[in-house]
Amino acid sequence: MKRQGDEVHLSTEEARSGRTGMGVFQVLAISLILIVIAYGAVWLVGSFGPDKSGQAAQTSAAPLPLAS
Repeated sequence: MKRQGDEVHLSTEEARSGRTGMGVFQVLAISLILIVIAYGAVWLVGSFGPDKSGQAAQTSAAPLPLAS
């Protein structure tokens, strides 16, 4: 940091106050992939649970009888 009168001049890294580079990108990418996997697992497990009426979800593909 350099002062010239009332002005303060910062380098790019001082102004950014953070890191950049491939390591930061890798952490972001891996975190995003893990979140997608976690949400998928929750969705998949939830689809085998009871429906909103409290009854277990029907897993059979048999047709329902027609009412006459």
